[in-house]
Amino acid sequence: MQSATVTSFNPGTRFVEAPWEAPLDVDEALRSIPATATISGMFLAPLAIEAKRIGVVLPSARERYVPYRFYPLVEHAQMLIETCDRVYPAMPLRQALRRLGRGAPRALVASTLGKVVFASADGVADVVDALAKAYPLNARPSRTELLERGNNHVIVRLEEVHYFLDSHHVGAFEGALKYAGVEGTVLFAPRGKASGDLLLQWSA
Repeated sequence: MQSATVTSFNPGTRFVEAPWEAPLDVDEALRSIPATATISGMFLAPLAIEAKRIGVVLPSARERYVPYRFYPLVEHAQMLIETCDRVYPAMPLRQALRRLGRGAPRALVASTLGKVVFASADGVADVVDALAKAYPLNARPSRTELLERGNNHVIVRLEEVHYFLDSHHVGAFEGALKYAGVEGTVLFAPRGKASGDLLLQWSA
């Protein structure tokens, strides 16, 4: 991994650190997920497989998940919470969700489509773009847009991401930076309960 000072980019004051230590109302978060929202099984399967490997029971998990079948998003969100409670009980919940989010690039690369998309990525911004483009393909509904792309920063807009936007998904893009082999930061600017912008900055 490259090691250098993160290049500073000043987009104003709207981007801040995600509220890592703030309490999270889990019941409200789960209730707010639309019943029609779905997600690819490739993101549920690793949680269930790892839980079995370490002998942890996730009450919401099914016996098996098919990677390219879509499942209720609320089921995935519940499994994330159960994993946090059982695997990272001493960690603040938002931090645990962040940690799980960092595995998103690995889950994508494990798929045939993900291998192709990430293999064609040339540079950090392309890796971030590949992850962003995977959202509407794998989580429905969701929309993404690259608002800005610079030498050492990218701004990504996420819309209709109905679960743990300011924790789990910040972690997902931290995982993208790590996958790209750079050190960097991800700051967050909320735009609503299911919409927000992420500023990713990394070292030269």
